[in-house]
Amino acid sequence: MADRHQAPYVPFRCSQETSALISQIAKEQHRTKSEVLRDLVDKGLTATGAKMEDSEIYALIQRAVKEALQPQVERLAAISAKAIHISGAAFFMSIFAATQGWTPAEQRQIEEAAGTARELGIQYLKLKDRDIDAFIKEEAKRITDESEGS
Repeated sequence: MADRHQAPYVPFRCSQETSALISQIAKEQHRTKSEVLRDLVDKGLTATGAKMEDSEIYALIQRAVKEALQPQVERLAAISAKAIHISGAAFFMSIFAATQGWTPAEQRQIEEAAGTARELGIQYLKLKDRDIDAFIKEEAKRITDESEGS
């Protein structure tokens, strides 16, 4: 409160015990009884929700939105996990299909390429904030260079 002398005067009655407690708090905190009362009234209004600061309103809204979105976040995480499992199964099924009709030596080459692809996928998952297209190009070039060097 900028100027307490400009504030409206609001007298009220309280019990002897409450008055003594307010006096004790004022004495311990080296403040006037009026300052203690103003502070207690402000805290009481805030605690009951009658008065809110912007940060308190923001925190309440943030908490409410988080609670409302949590089931959807969990659902999307479950869908994402299922998609990963399906993608992995499709990868291995495509490798199986690719090896059909080839000689055992050619099947081993296909399986080795699939193993390399799997290892690269695991490496990529361990990286943070990396563009997948750039990663694939770099690794494909490295693998090509290694196979040409052999």
